[in-house]
Amino acid sequence: MIKLIAVSLIVILGAVSSACTTTTTRSGNSLSSSSNVSSSQRQQRKEDGLETSIKLGLGYLREGNRDGAKLHLRKALKANPRSAMAHNAMALLYQLEKDNDLVEEHFLKALKYDPELTAGRNNYAVFLMRSGRNEEAYTHLVRAAKDIEYSRRGRVYLSLGQVAKRLGKNEEALAAWGKSINIDPNMVPSYLALATAYFDNNDLPRAKRYLEKYDELAGPRASALWLGVRLEQAFGNRDAVASKALALEKMFPYSQQYLDYQEWQKNQ
Repeated sequence: MIKLIAVSLIVILGAVSSACTTTTTRSGNSLSSSSNVSSSQRQQRKEDGLETSIKLGLGYLREGNRDGAKLHLRKALKANPRSAMAHNAMALLYQLEKDNDLVEEHFLKALKYDPELTAGRNNYAVFLMRSGRNEEAYTHLVRAAKDIEYSRRGRVYLSLGQVAKRLGKNEEALAAWGKSINIDPNMVPSYLALATAYFDNNDLPRAKRYLEKYDELAGPRASALWLGVRLEQAFGNRDAVASKALALEKMFPYSQQYLDYQEWQKNQ
């Protein structure tokens, strides 16, 4: 009887011991899993916070609130000093402040940390164009144009046409502007660029066609009216010349285009 009780105790204690071991193991695994989930959640919260700071910074930037933009973008860079998007946004902020050294510093960091950030590359190229550094801008725009997923690719080709024209690559400029409106038919400035280029090439029918499309999309503009005056003069349409000249005088009397028209008229 005593032996039977002893055996029973051994079996019970073994079962309890086994249960304790299993519980400990499971508990350990559970804690480890919980720790992993917590770490993952913390990382996700950090990334979400970074994204929110950048969005807020850009939002304030669009509203013209530079102090608010700077506050949130600095917060973003503090959270992740290697954030290409944050550096790109900070470069745009410093562009407004005309601090070109900081603009370039942040654009270069953005491209260093993410060479595939087409938005940053395009923005940097536009900055280079405005600084007269056309060869450098051209190189960056050619690369940016290869990103077929970039939502502003039509604008990239608009800029590529502009810088190609400056560099004397006239045929490439025409091709770029044509590509621009093929990608985005509402890329209004490309129509005027094409109209002007074809007028300069004495291809008057094409110039008129693109100018009419520009007028349809953009409405009266000083540059388009001035081009229209010269284009209608070339076609010998005096009534149209007078109409466009009058519109230029009434709507844009203080524009450079109206001054150019007055000088041109003296020589007619």
